[in-house]
Amino acid sequence: MNMKPPRRLRWWIPAVMILLPAGCAVWLHHREHVARDLGTLALAILSLLLLVLWGIFGTGLRARTRWTAFAVLVLLVGGVVLGLANLTRWEGSVRGSAIPRLVLKSAAPLDTGLGAPAQEPDSRGGTDGAEPEGLLRDSPQFLGPRRDGTVPGVALNRDWEKHPPVELWRRRIGLGWSSFAVRGRRAVTQEQREEAEMVTCYDVLTGALLWSHQNVARFSETMGGDGPRGTPTIEGDRVYAQGATGILDCLRLEDGGVVWSRDVLGDTGAANVIYGKSCSPLIVEDLICVTGGEKGGPTVLAFDKRDGTPRWASGEDAAGYASPVFAVLCGNPQIICHNANTVTGHAVATGEELWRYAWPSNAPRSSQPVVLQDGRVLLTSSYGMGSKLLEISASGGGDAADGVLEVREVWSHPTVMKTKFSNVCVREGYAYGLDEGRLACIEIATGEKKWKGGKFGYGQNLLAGDLLVVQAEWGDVVLVEANPEEFVELGRIPALSSMTWNQPVLAGSYLLVRNDREAVCFRLEVAGEE
Repeated sequence: MNMKPPRRLRWWIPAVMILLPAGCAVWLHHREHVARDLGTLALAILSLLLLVLWGIFGTGLRARTRWTAFAVLVLLVGGVVLGLANLTRWEGSVRGSAIPRLVLKSAAPLDTGLGAPAQEPDSRGGTDGAEPEGLLRDSPQFLGPRRDGTVPGVALNRDWEKHPPVELWRRRIGLGWSSFAVRGRRAVTQEQREEAEMVTCYDVLTGALLWSHQNVARFSETMGGDGPRGTPTIEGDRVYAQGATGILDCLRLEDGGVVWSRDVLGDTGAANVIYGKSCSPLIVEDLICVTGGEKGGPTVLAFDKRDGTPRWASGEDAAGYASPVFAVLCGNPQIICHNANTVTGHAVATGEELWRYAWPSNAPRSSQPVVLQDGRVLLTSSYGMGSKLLEISASGGGDAADGVLEVREVWSHPTVMKTKFSNVCVREGYAYGLDEGRLACIEIATGEKKWKGGKFGYGQNLLAGDLLVVQAEWGDVVLVEANPEEFVELGRIPALSSMTWNQPVLAGSYLLVRNDREAVCFRLEVAGEE
C-alpha cells in the first residue's frame, strides 16, 4: 500500500505573515506617521487573520477539517462584526491617532443629564466678592492675550514639588473641544449639553456658573466626537462665539444676553467642513472675522462687531480648521488664514487677497500661522506636511503701499514639527510644539530640529516666560523648560483623567483646563511667592 509522505510545512510563509506587518508597524512608529496606531492595529488584525488562514489551508489538514474550520472562522468573524455593529456605537476616537472609541449602544451619552443649567449662586459673593489669592490676568481669546500661545508678564515658580498647583474647583462640563476666554473673574467657554449648543460663563475663583446662552444645534462627527470646537473671544463687555455648525453670536459678558446673532454658513449657502467649524473669532478694529465653509469659498468673512452687519467676504479656497490671525506685514495690516489648500493674507478694510501661498493637501489643517517679528510666517501641519518658513515682501522690493506682496519659501521640512491639533510657541528664535505627540524644539532660522522629548500625545501647549505648560492628551499637565539645548521636565500633575484636546489657559496664576467631561482650575505659585 502506497502512503503519501507527510506534507512538509512551509514555515517561511507564517514567518513572512508575522515579520512583514511587524516591519511595517515599526516603520510607521519610526517615521512617527500620523496613522501609526490605527495602522498598527490594522496590521495586527490582518497578520492574525492570515496566520489563521494559513493554519487552516497550509498545514495539511484534511479537506473536511479545513472547510469546517474555515466556516467556523467566517461565522466567528461575521458574528464579531455584526455584534459590534448592532451592540456598539462609535463615539469619537480613543486618541488623536483615530482608533475608534466603541461604547455600548445602551450606554448613555456623556452629556446625558446635562440639560440647560440654571445660574448657580456663588457662596463667596459672585464676581464682586473675594479678591483672588494670586495674580489674576485677562486671557480674552484663543491662545492667550496675543493669540500666539504665549502668556506675557507671568513668571511661574519652577518647583512643583515644593510649590505644587492647588486645585480650586472641579466640575462636570458638556461635550466639546473649546478652551476658555477670561476677563476678570469671568471665564467663558462653549459646550454641548444634549441638544443645546451653549456658551457658558464660570467664575474663575469658584467655578460657579454665572450664565449660559444656548442655540438648538448639535454637531456630531464620528472621528472627533460631538460638540463645539471653537473658543470665544471677549472684547470689552461683549463675547463673540462661533459654534460648530456656524452660528456666530455676540453676547453681553455681564449676563449672556444676545446682542446679535448670524448663521454664517446658512447666510452664504456654504456646506460645513467635515470636522465642524472650529474657528475662534478674530477682532480687528471694528470687525469680527471668521472663516467660511467647504469648497468654493468664501474663505474668510468679516462682520461689523457692533451689529453683525456683513462687511466683506473673500477667498475661494475651502476653510481650514485654524483661526485667522492679525498681522502687519510690509506696512500692510492684514488677516492671515491657514486654509484647506492655501495660506492667504487679506486686507483688513476690504478683504482683498494681498498674497497667497499654495500648500495643497487632502488632510485637515488645524495649526495657526505664526507671524514672527521679522515679517516671516511659520507654518506647521501634520499628515506628512511638516513645517515651512515663508518670507513676505513688497513686490519688486519697492514700496508696499500699493498692497502688492510676494511670498518666498525660506525653508521646508516635511518631517519636522508635524503639529496636528496643536500650535507652536516661539521664544528667542526657537519654536516649541508637539510633533506627532512628542514635544520638540526647532531653530526657526533653519528649521533644524534641536531635540525631541517626552511623549504627550495629541495634546496642547502654551508658553509663560521660559517655561512651557504642556497639556498631555490623557490629561496630565506638565511643566517643561523652554530650553533649546535639551528637554527638561520640571513637574507633572494628573489634572484630568480622559482624552483632552482642549487648549489650557493661564490667566495670571490661574490655570484653567478642561476636556469633554470636566473642567478644573488650579492656582499656580508665581516665581518668588512663598
